[in-house]
Amino acid sequence: MVASTVNSVDLQKFAFFDGLSTSDLNHITTIIRQTRYVQGEYLFNTGESAHSLFLLIGGMVKVSFISIDGDEKVLDIFEAGDVLGDLWLGKYRHRIGQAMALDDVTVYKLTEDNLHNLIQRCPSLGINFIRRQADEQREMFARMHALLRADAKCRLLGTLLSLARHHCCADGKTFTLNPLITQEDLANMTGLNRSTVSSIINKLRRQEVLGGTGRSLTVYVGAVEQILEDEGFELLE
Repeated sequence: MVASTVNSVDLQKFAFFDGLSTSDLNHITTIIRQTRYVQGEYLFNTGESAHSLFLLIGGMVKVSFISIDGDEKVLDIFEAGDVLGDLWLGKYRHRIGQAMALDDVTVYKLTEDNLHNLIQRCPSLGINFIRRQADEQREMFARMHALLRADAKCRLLGTLLSLARHHCCADGKTFTLNPLITQEDLANMTGLNRSTVSSIINKLRRQEVLGGTGRSLTVYVGAVEQILEDEGFELLE
């Protein structure tokens, strides 16, 4: 783990800071610090006392927890521009999962005191934070709904669509899954086993709903949306 200074230009990559002035962004650079983690290093672990949230500048982070049976359950995947590790801001003050760098990662750390002071200085930051929390809650309920009532194919497609909408390119037509996200990760995120995920992916490739070979996986977003809509699932825009 290596720490260094903050660049205000990087802060503009975050919707979290939309509407803030250049002066406000420059002020933020004086109170937060950049930290780097190497591949395989943990940003935090389950049960740790929490004291900061993370603004992801570069790299990819997997947040998961280990079940009582010793199985890993993936909660979410984060890429550059995402904010993670903020669930402790309520009454529960400990981490409920672990965050591992899937490759070399750069983050900005923002403490609770930092956040409170910034919201007092920049009220629009507080509105941005509330909107982000509301969006994430809506997406979480949609994922829970799909997991509870969908068959295996739709659970997988719903997860891939969620990843596509979160990380995809501007045109939104095709999405190539980052190879750092494995079929085992997809299985953990959907409550399936790896062999089932592999079988479904191969079948959907033949149907041209998905593309790619081996670890390269392409999602044809329109085709996935059509299948889920035909099955009666709400598609969040």
